[in-house]
Amino acid sequence: MFRLFLVGNSVSVMTETHEDISIIRRGETLDVVFNRPEKHNALTPQMYDAIAGACRSADSDREIRLLTLRGAGGEAFSAGSDIRHFQPFSSFHEGLDYESRFVGVLTELEKVRVPTLAVIDGVCAGAGLLLAAACDVRIATRGSRFCLPIARTLGNSLSVHSVALLADRIGSSRLMSLVARAGVMSSDEALRNGFLSDCATETEFASLTAQVSQELLAAAPMTVWTIRESLRRIRTRSITDNDDLMRMIYSSDDFKAGVDGFLRGERPVWAGA
Repeated sequence: MFRLFLVGNSVSVMTETHEDISIIRRGETLDVVFNRPEKHNALTPQMYDAIAGACRSADSDREIRLLTLRGAGGEAFSAGSDIRHFQPFSSFHEGLDYESRFVGVLTELEKVRVPTLAVIDGVCAGAGLLLAAACDVRIATRGSRFCLPIARTLGNSLSVHSVALLADRIGSSRLMSLVARAGVMSSDEALRNGFLSDCATETEFASLTAQVSQELLAAAPMTVWTIRESLRRIRTRSITDNDDLMRMIYSSDDFKAGVDGFLRGERPVWAGA
């Protein structure tokens, strides 16, 4: 459920709690701001619903010409999903539902009719990395870091849709290394491999954001959408079902140990089962 209220000359849409996410209209731009800086902007199911809702708002309002994602606080774009969300899972069905729900959010973001921009300052990990990957353009501060540490922290996996998206953006070999070694990709490396379009220092980042935003606002939305959709169709044409893999991972002892260990602040012991 959302509330509408005025901020200056723009209309803002915020969650009922006014804490986790802000969706703010500024002229022709709709800003989605992850607003949990004390949790490194970890994402909750309600935040995923709000992101999808922002995409629908951009689709229905013909005056919106740009959708941006960013994190509050200056330390993280997003550290990924809030692990507490996984604690109540009692069977693999919840895992399948979670992955399906998240793929739906990624798909809405990839299908929105306006250009999309990820404005990254700080940690960009897990589900946050995937949300950024679903945007047309990604920019970041020089000190930003990109990672997918699930093989060290949680013991879960990704849907085949998410794997295909990240492999397309950073390459399958780099993706496997990031997962298997729980590595960190610097902003310089992300710039070199094409995941980022631009980087800037902290003092220059606001200017870079304004410049890239203006470039995207000037773009023909249908041109951007058709190219993005063509690329999405090419990427997804051979995607097959991987529910068997998701059932295995979300019903495993390792996943349960990963969630429990993470919430206790302890490193889990992997049993491989």
